[in-house]
Amino acid sequence: MLSVHGRREDGFHELTSVIAALDFGDELELRLNRETTDTLVCDNSALPLGASNLVLQAARHFREATGRTESFDFSLKKRTPVGAGLGGGSSDGVAALKGMDRLLGTNLGGHQLRELAASLGSDCPFFVDAAPAFMTGRGECIEPLPNTVTDKISGQRLVLFRPDFGINTAWAYGELAAMPEPYEPKAMAAARLSVFYGNGGLDELLFNSFEQAIGQKFLAISCLLEILRSKGYRCLMSGSGSACFAIVDGDDEAADIKATCHESWGPNIFWVETSLAERSI
Repeated sequence: MLSVHGRREDGFHELTSVIAALDFGDELELRLNRETTDTLVCDNSALPLGASNLVLQAARHFREATGRTESFDFSLKKRTPVGAGLGGGSSDGVAALKGMDRLLGTNLGGHQLRELAASLGSDCPFFVDAAPAFMTGRGECIEPLPNTVTDKISGQRLVLFRPDFGINTAWAYGELAAMPEPYEPKAMAAARLSVFYGNGGLDELLFNSFEQAIGQKFLAISCLLEILRSKGYRCLMSGSGSACFAIVDGDDEAADIKATCHESWGPNIFWVETSLAERSI
């Protein structure tokens, strides 16, 4: 769930979200180097590798926080698409923080790692523990879901699919703000959560404030989701897009959704079958 409530005085947006990690993601390798600058290489040429990359930002923030002077060589295998709304860049930045902490034995601890992660981006603190969580504020306030709720979603099988284009998050917020009624009251999000925390299933939880705004510009996304829902599938756009996911209960459902995606979006789509992680990563 991603419910956006409005713009805050600091320019960020207030939101309520339920977020969970996947048994799927990027792979980051890091080593100490003997130079005075960090390096970053990636197997995806579409990823910017300059100073704005969160992995390199993480290295700078780590040195500022610890007083260490070492530099690092980072090698990133990029499996999550760029501009997908899957938190790929955020998770890479936090993986760099955790990797440097482990490599140098600085033992920062969860609280300090979360503070450093928040300096990288609003959703980054989630990836320090990556346990299923209730997210509020601008995304930096993380509260683990109760075990009874986590049990409802852990291990749930799903499929990820994305058209052959990405979406810029800042642009997506602009499109949302331009809607006649862009924001959902907190009470509506709270009511949805109350049902889910009680006896409700994932069906009661699935909502994304961005879907309508993004769907007006990118009809391919809204039309495909409408088709899948007409077939009875539980599906949603992830984050600010452009990736979407659908909950599946077997191979036949996954195959049918994949065929529908290819029919609607053509052959050049991103497609992964995975599940919600059963534990912290």
